[in-house]
Amino acid sequence: MGNPAPLATQLDAAPVPATEPVTAPSAYSPGLAPARHAPAQPRPAPAPARWPAWLAPACTTLVTLAVTLCRIGVPSFWRDEGGTLSAVHRSFPQLIRMLGQMDAVHGLYYALIWPLVRLAGSGEFALRLPSALAMAAAAGLITALGRRLVGPAAGLAAGLSFAAVPAVSWFGQDARPFALETAIATAASYCFARLLEGDRPARWASWYTASLIALGLANIFGLLLIAAHGSTLLVLRGRAGHRLARRWLATVTMAAAALLPLELLAWSQRGQVRWLRTPPTGSLASTGRLAGPPGVAVTVAAIMAAALAVTALAGWSRFRAAWPGRLAALGLPWLVVPPALLIAGSQLQPVYTFRYIVFCEPAVALLIGAGLAALGRVAGPIALALIVLAGLPAQLGERGPDGHSDNIRAMDQIIAQQARPGDAVLYPQGPGMTSFAAAYPYGLARLRNLTAGQSPAQAGTISGSNAPLRVVRSRLGRVGRVWVAEADAPLPGRPLVLRGEPFQLIHRWQVSDIWLWLYHREYRADPD
Repeated sequence: MGNPAPLATQLDAAPVPATEPVTAPSAYSPGLAPARHAPAQPRPAPAPARWPAWLAPACTTLVTLAVTLCRIGVPSFWRDEGGTLSAVHRSFPQLIRMLGQMDAVHGLYYALIWPLVRLAGSGEFALRLPSALAMAAAAGLITALGRRLVGPAAGLAAGLSFAAVPAVSWFGQDARPFALETAIATAASYCFARLLEGDRPARWASWYTASLIALGLANIFGLLLIAAHGSTLLVLRGRAGHRLARRWLATVTMAAAALLPLELLAWSQRGQVRWLRTPPTGSLASTGRLAGPPGVAVTVAAIMAAALAVTALAGWSRFRAAWPGRLAALGLPWLVVPPALLIAGSQLQPVYTFRYIVFCEPAVALLIGAGLAALGRVAGPIALALIVLAGLPAQLGERGPDGHSDNIRAMDQIIAQQARPGDAVLYPQGPGMTSFAAAYPYGLARLRNLTAGQSPAQAGTISGSNAPLRVVRSRLGRVGRVWVAEADAPLPGRPLVLRGEPFQLIHRWQVSDIWLWLYHREYRADPD
């Protein structure tokens, strides 16, 4: 992960006259350079590291991977994962055509998953494995970044606390692009931190540009990280220098220019998020979900308050060592600025939902890691154990069959057991329900869809299109039994298309948030 010395060159060090000797700070302390006019005092050579710098990132990577792989195949696919399967279960030219009409912001992710399903199949483990690996990589990068910002103990604690956050497991077991986005955002922040150090700036500027381009390809909303990094530069403007600021501006301009075609295409497809609602202006408080459910968030808040109090009571030097300015300058804007911009923009065009700010999760881990390290070698691990225990109910719940809300597998199992040859299905809520059918090859996928117009591949969309009502009624006349599937409906009534038709309800099931009905045609005897 590079030289473990903290960010001292540009972020915390004051310049010294060229004639005075400058001693590098220890790799194990936040260390500041000598004062501007004070003569440098000779220091003993720093003690050699007891452990190699790569060991802590490797450990947190493996721990996070183990956590995210735990029962990864137990939760059923949910509707958005069904959308992923719908996208990749078509030819590559058909996938490219679809991206021209919708989901261009997820194009990189679909392009990565498309060959995977052909090599490893489309089961839960294979499809979710890239997300688990991405979250594991993010943990290692967080550890390396925390080491540079604060120190080795804080880096290790940050990586372990990241693994303990329930949202990390949820998105690490989700076949969607948000774990990949989180990993790339962490890599971009690491490159940004190295750029701020001023060591080999051209090299790190190049890596930073590449990571920002990859971040935009993973999810266009991830580029809000640029605004967070800009805020960091503003905070450090007295230390970063105009030359560094100009280099950063040139770097992000190149990345934005490279992504301009995708940005324009994404804007043209903004109707895809019309299901979102305008969030209240107080929604910024909801970013507390990044720490976990209410019980976890309260535990984290108490631990952070205790860490701040302990270090404040120990004196200003201890406080600055535990909470260096570079940590707040990078971590707080990363945590606050992207959600704030999304919520503000949503007052005009709703674009805010929690999954779009998951890439801010590493900022939470960095701050928690600093707090745990500040508590010391005994209280710190105890506090981490409390966070793990507080999150345990959520972790277990996420790993149940309906841990991702939609238990499509259980619904399909009911259909597979009860269906007869010739059965059909209706989706009164529109073509969006067809992503449920894409999740598994049995169940809904084996029923004839009476509401289908064009298939997803034909329409160049995730869900396809609906047939006109008259066509659906005509098709109904040729079936004896019809299933009806709806989601997120408290207790829907008889579908409009069945009203006036001779169908009688013979069974009803509720599976998680999915309603399933089975209707049978009534055959009346002809009068004598």
